[in-house]
Amino acid sequence: MPLRRILPLVFAGAAALSVLTTFAGLDGGVPDATGAIALLAAAAYVVLHVRRPVARRALGAGIVVLAAVPVVGWFVVADVPPLGTGRADLGTIVSQQAEVLHARTVLLLIAAAALALGVAALPQFRRPVWLTALAGLLALGPVAAVAHDAAGAQRDPFLANRDAAGLIWHFAPGFAATVLAGVALVLAVSRADRWFLLPAGALLLQVATADRAEDAASTWWTAWSFADRGVETSSAFLEPGLRTDVSFSTVAYADGDLGAAMAMAALLLASALLAAGAAHTAVTDTLADQPQDA
Repeated sequence: MPLRRILPLVFAGAAALSVLTTFAGLDGGVPDATGAIALLAAAAYVVLHVRRPVARRALGAGIVVLAAVPVVGWFVVADVPPLGTGRADLGTIVSQQAEVLHARTVLLLIAAAALALGVAALPQFRRPVWLTALAGLLALGPVAAVAHDAAGAQRDPFLANRDAAGLIWHFAPGFAATVLAGVALVLAVSRADRWFLLPAGALLLQVATADRAEDAASTWWTAWSFADRGVETSSAFLEPGLRTDVSFSTVAYADGDLGAAMAMAALLLASALLAAGAAHTAVTDTLADQPQDA
């Protein structure tokens, strides 16, 4: 079986396994590794099907960087004592997740920049102007959502500009990645095939990026609150038969498995649509270049 037919099967199988194991709550290597395998299969599909060198390299590199997003936590998180062995345990865990999410938003920023460049390098086709205007309006939605969160944190009376540098450090990569994904969406309209797979992938990428950006900012705020307020955890945390003392931050920190599975599915589907859309655009461009019979 040719490699170009094997890659979609590899992507579908790995993506399904990643989403299902994430939904089942299997934290660790399986959902992250299978997600990365699916994204690498999408990148290989781009390399095989997109003929324009700049578009092929940029799109392939962008999806490869996306493949690093699920596994970056393997290299950022250090060993943490079990919960209940000390006052700073829960705060340390939240702080480390904030670092992981910040690293992921930085990778998303790099990937969004590469993907926007790759989309811009694809061949253009004649499309109605109103479609581009509609894409611009859609792109403003996620950007406005992330900006609203940043403004809300800046106006928070407890934060009160006491750590503006930290706020910028954790908000800026996700916001910039959301903007660049929006740029890719606007550019994709005039480079889409008749199925509009490329704009659909760019829109889904922007939504997924905005969601990751908001998660990163929220987790940073929680970690900052732990450090500044000195939130305590009970020494009897999770011991059977005893009352558990859990702060408000624990509830905000514990995301549902359904939300995590949907976030993973959005990232994987976005890469698949971008790869398929770029390949279809390349085929359309090749057919347009062929001489027509009189």
